[in-house]
Amino acid sequence: MPQQPRPADGGDVRCTRCGAAVEGTRHTRSGWTVGHYVLHTGSTEEATVRRRDDEAPMVYRRLVDQAEIVSCPACYASPEMRRLWLRFGEQEKAA
Repeated sequence: MPQQPRPADGGDVRCTRCGAAVEGTRHTRSGWTVGHYVLHTGSTEEATVRRRDDEAPMVYRRLVDQAEIVSCPACYASPEMRRLWLRFGEQEKAA
């Protein structure tokens, strides 16, 4: 899947939910204003790696299909979207 352009690169990035154009984070001397939020996610599968021949294998989750979910500040603030973002990763914890 091709990477979505980033606002810092001058690309046109849009919210996945509402389609609004989003900006990059703006920094000032006293703080910052968040322009958008990005969740890096996707399908995973279990994989095993062994660093040396004498070590036990390590099991981890390998990203198979990458997906980026972009959220504008307005959508991110909505209770429905916050619940989705806060639940990210719960399926793996329950397993």
